[in-house]
Amino acid sequence: MMGRIPTVLLAICCMGISTQPAAAQEEDVRAAMVEGLAAWSAADFQKLGTFFDAQARGYMPGGSTLLVGFNPQALEGAVSAGMSFDIEPQDIDIRMVGETVAVAVAKVEGVITLPGGVIQEGPWQYSETRVLEGGTWKVVQYHFSSVPVGPGGGLLRP
Repeated sequence: MMGRIPTVLLAICCMGISTQPAAAQEEDVRAAMVEGLAAWSAADFQKLGTFFDAQARGYMPGGSTLLVGFNPQALEGAVSAGMSFDIEPQDIDIRMVGETVAVAVAKVEGVITLPGGVIQEGPWQYSETRVLEGGTWKVVQYHFSSVPVGPGGGLLRP
């Protein structure tokens, strides 16, 4: 019986420890998304890398090749070759999946200049999946795609 008392007390004490409310988690994810996309525009790939899991996977605008991993040196090389971002998220929507996974979507406005001077103008649809790792919401999956033009094109909202 004595062995059970510490276990019961521990369980009672743990019930009083609350996790961060979902609304606060959503705000943390929203802030991470905004800060990450701002880092793209500032070409601050070292900072941007702090928001990415080492094996993050995704697609960039107009890209058909799945990109795996995050390589700030490669991005800095692309900037040296003329790549630049001037992007800003709008209509951010976050869905928490438990306490450590979030799915975020947004419309992204702006301009991306590719090496060689090719300019791509938004808007784009952007989605990312983040997991909470060591207190930081890290991107594990992302996808940029053009917003369809014409009837039925664009982002749907309920």
